[in-house]
Amino acid sequence: MELLRANLSRVRIPEPTNRIYKHECCISFDTPKSEGGLYIDMNTFLAFGKDCVGWNFEKTGNPVYLHIRQIRKLVCEDRPLKKPTLLAIGNS
Repeated sequence: MELLRANLSRVRIPEPTNRIYKHECCISFDTPKSEGGLYIDMNTFLAFGKDCVGWNFEKTGNPVYLHIRQIRKLVCEDRPLKKPTLLAIGNS
């Protein structure tokens, strides 16, 4: 927590006019569904894959990133599928 407080001055709060690139790495084709996920630079709002974060840190010196990962969750097949059998609209 101390490390985050020390670098809090480098974190920008996004405004409605800022574009945040969080769907794909700006250098490679990594996405939040990739193995390492995406890291969003909290100063420039650019996304970087796991392999490119070190390069961005060396270039800009910004140490604060938001890590986004999407993990596919399996749905259990034990529950029965209930389909509607009757559709009644405006029935009094």
